Amino acid sequence: MNEEGKGAGTRLVRFSCWCPKVIATINHLPETLADRCIVIAMQRKTAGEECERLKNLDGTELRRKCARFVMDHAEEIRGAEPKIPTDLNDRAADIWEPLLALAELAGGDWPERARAAAVGLTTGAQEESAIGALLFDVFICFLSGKAERLFSRTLVAQLNGMGERPWGELRRGRQVTEVWLARQLRPYGVRPKTLWIGESAAKGYLQEDLKEAFARYIPKSQARAMLDELTVVAEPAKPAECGMGTAECGMGEKEAAKQDSPGDPAV
Repeated sequence: MNEEGKGAGTRLVRFSCWCPKVIATINHLPETLADRCIVIAMQRKTAGEECERLKNLDGTELRRKCARFVMDHAEEIRGAEPKIPTDLNDRAADIWEPLLALAELAGGDWPERARAAAVGLTTGAQEESAIGALLFDVFICFLSGKAERLFSRTLVAQLNGMGERPWGELRRGRQVTEVWLARQLRPYGVRPKTLWIGESAAKGYLQEDLKEAFARYIPKSQARAMLDELTVVAEPAKPAECGMGTAECGMGEKEAAKQDSPGDPAV
């Protein structure tokens, strides 16, 4: 900090700048930022909706009440260990923990409302995540076809037919290719391999190889909702493990296939 006056110079001054930040943007936040935020999607209001204009908001009383609440409950806040929804990953849990602690101090139905908001907003943000949406769509390709293995070309064709998706921004309007898909999945320990389906051989993916990535990066609530939806519209399939914490995943029927070959197929 520069000082004015006689003998002015520069000296180091400590400022406390820790506080919540509000960031507004159009379209999607960068993933590295969105993963560290509580993302609230906004939309244009209709003519029949009424919203209070922010410029008319006087925050003086609100700031005073917040400061008083913290002063009155400082010890409880410092030692709080609120119940964290299991659907939240570690980073989301860290972000939401202070708010969940305040909700439990508020009492009434606030703890449950806060936990519901945490799960809902976190799931919504993860759905908008490019890689999360891509893994979920790959999961759906396996699930809808009741397949344990899919050729790369089959996955690519189905992904290209899904219309506008968050991962489409990574392609900048271009079609998904087998090479691009392999590049996106490689950081998660998943690589295409030569496999047989019926009498055909080509590069593709085993559902078993993707199971860990599905479990780690697809929100459990999103996976359960899709499983429930498919259960309603389809005949019940033989129970099987799909890596999403449930046995009824519709992937129980093995396709007739030859032993996987380590060599490259003739395509």
